[in-house]
Amino acid sequence: MSRYREAAWLPLPENTTQPHITPTQLILHSAAAPWSPKRLRDFWNERGVTTESHFGVGYDGAVGQFMDTHVRADANASANNRAISVESAADTRNSDPWTPDQIDALVEIMVWAHRTHGIPARICRSETDPGFGVHRMFRKWSLDGTECPGKARAEQFTGTVFPRFLETLGGVLEPVVPTVELENLQYGKTNGDVVDLQKALIEHGGKIPAGATGYYGDQTRAAVAAFQRKQGWTGPAADGIPGVETCKRLNLRVA
Repeated sequence: MSRYREAAWLPLPENTTQPHITPTQLILHSAAAPWSPKRLRDFWNERGVTTESHFGVGYDGAVGQFMDTHVRADANASANNRAISVESAADTRNSDPWTPDQIDALVEIMVWAHRTHGIPARICRSETDPGFGVHRMFRKWSLDGTECPGKARAEQFTGTVFPRFLETLGGVLEPVVPTVELENLQYGKTNGDVVDLQKALIEHGGKIPAGATGYYGDQTRAAVAAFQRKQGWTGPAADGIPGVETCKRLNLRVA
């Protein structure tokens, strides 16, 4: 479970029915409505809207969380399986800038996502590149293109929000420690946590001829077992399936 402690918990029904994700991106949106997080949640419920986000931010900076960030929310089209989405109160044309209180809240959510999920402290360089962005950056993040969150807020993102985010991190990009779940690191599975495991193994000299494919097959199991043996472990401790200590030594954080 991943919940932001500064947010009011306002769960949507989808929080219990949508599939699990491993977030690698965070995308900022505007709601085209001047609503509080609770009013936005209620609207989605009343209308049966299925393009929900994980968070909502009111004009006053109040934050509501609608979905656990390890659960898929469907506001980002092709990025739904990897992105945290953050809605924010706006005028009906998505033309107004974020308020100072909204900027403070957005920066704090971004810092939390970076530290909790290991999302790299950079602006996404492509639609699939891990990092932070706004909805209009890549066409495939929407069904047929969008101006969300509007020109003013897109300019604020690059000119104010993202620099403030980096400043909050101390002005220097923190080393990214990916967060993984052990249940995802099992033979035969394919997911983003396996990608992080494979990258870590390769960085530590492991041999995975196919590369970081996200599939946990024979090559990955052999690489894990070889790494475990390098730690001096034998028998069941070197079975090719990572536990907490294996992940720790590969610089992976276990959720």
